[in-house]
Amino acid sequence: MKKFDFLVIGSGISGLTFALQASKFGEVAIITKKKLFDCNTDLAQGGIAAVLDRHDSIDAHIKDTYKAGSELGKKKVIRTIVEQGSDLIQFLIDIGTKFTTDNKNLDRSIENLSLTREGGHTQKRVVYAADSTGHEIMFALVQACRKNSSIEIFEDHLAIDLITQHHIPQTENFITRITCWGAYVLDEITGEVNIFQAKKTMLATGGAGQVYANSTNPEVATGDGFAIAKLAGSRIANMEFVQFHPTAFYDTEGDSFLVSEALRGEGAVLRLPDGSTFMEKYHKQGSLAPRDVVSRAEEFEMRKRNLKYLLLDATKIPKEKLNSHFPFIKKRCAEKGIDITKEPIPIVPAAHYFCGGILTTEDGCTDIKNLFAAGEVACTGLHGANRLASNSLLESLVVAYRAGNHSSLKNEIEFPEIPEWRIIGDFNENEWIVIANNREIIQKIMQGYVGISRSKRLLKYADSRIWNIYMEINNFYQHNPVRKEVIETRNMVIVAGLIIRSALIRKESRGLHYIIDYPDKDDKNFKKDTII
Repeated sequence: MKKFDFLVIGSGISGLTFALQASKFGEVAIITKKKLFDCNTDLAQGGIAAVLDRHDSIDAHIKDTYKAGSELGKKKVIRTIVEQGSDLIQFLIDIGTKFTTDNKNLDRSIENLSLTREGGHTQKRVVYAADSTGHEIMFALVQACRKNSSIEIFEDHLAIDLITQHHIPQTENFITRITCWGAYVLDEITGEVNIFQAKKTMLATGGAGQVYANSTNPEVATGDGFAIAKLAGSRIANMEFVQFHPTAFYDTEGDSFLVSEALRGEGAVLRLPDGSTFMEKYHKQGSLAPRDVVSRAEEFEMRKRNLKYLLLDATKIPKEKLNSHFPFIKKRCAEKGIDITKEPIPIVPAAHYFCGGILTTEDGCTDIKNLFAAGEVACTGLHGANRLASNSLLESLVVAYRAGNHSSLKNEIEFPEIPEWRIIGDFNENEWIVIANNREIIQKIMQGYVGISRSKRLLKYADSRIWNIYMEINNFYQHNPVRKEVIETRNMVIVAGLIIRSALIRKESRGLHYIIDYPDKDDKNFKKDTII
């Protein structure tokens, strides 16, 4: 057993920010299933939305967020998070984040930061670090955590289950509310399962893009936090709202990567392979329309014309700006044989971000006592039915910071006697070989039947297939020692089921959820969260 005051599961912007704040009140353990930089935050290119310009306003940012979210967001939550944006940008600057300035000779004080505009925003309010904003933020946060003597980092550790009274039967008679006392954690190097006991646990595990065949997410994004929270009894909200990023690099060998929305913010234009534009037919903001509009338009054009990809033309952007603002994209495209200063980039929409997740407050509090959640794994109500560009890092930062300063962190709690993880028999290699390909099958089912456009018939078909896969995997999980691949596949199939069931419940089209059986919004019956 490893005893800490606070346990952080995940190493992105939410997890590390919470760890730094909570370390003021006790000892913190950070567990991450690969290395610290293996997370969605590190891949984030665009930036963080915050009101920093005198021409902008809090009310304008709130309005843009609520509108992009198809009027499903919670205005109180939106205001709370937007109002703290500038203070948390300053927090990142203070720990060493090097954002881009308007002039390289200027110091990086908040008034000198360069701002850009992205889809759905009416003002320039996105602060960035070239086209590697997430990596720059991660570098500063990781350095700060490594220097902090109250924080211990455990790489190659995967959370299997949250420890609740489900594992401790003798507590059921006198504890009525589900309570978390830490997690059972697999050490991927030794194969041992350890107890990480903690007064408070923060789930900051990111998203679940790997449940789809085409995704901008890294391999670690298998929905672990969604799954273990649901297994523990937490409510999950709005999982039908999966954001597909309109511009992922199209690669015939599947080696895709994100092409930042900021490129369109600087003037890049979406085109058909014949060079003609098309977005003006779908939205007055054209290529800078909100992501749900752009992704649906792209899918429609690709299906209508039987196209495998579309084009993003950045050739009208000055070469100096492409070199200074988008070095990562320029380099990656060059590796694929594309000179973005002279030719357009082949792109496709790809699964990118989950607007739903574990139901939380703006302080990260969940249904489960002593359990917090922040970042993509959480659903605060900020995004509604569609996330406004660059609001994700903002939400992650603000909610994690607030959770890390929550008054309950100072409370003392009593721990029950936590049993060791029960190891069952020997791993059945022959049986696992038969069902190991379920991971790929899950991805194909979700991509084909639960993508940008959906139908009731195909959702029901997907539900039936996913349920059968779940039964197979869960049966294997219950009768064999744990391994990383088994846990991840279990988590993926649980998340896939949550998405499908949520999509079947919402009998309207809103934001990221478009279902051909119900093509219109229905404010009377469905202007509310889908909670399962």
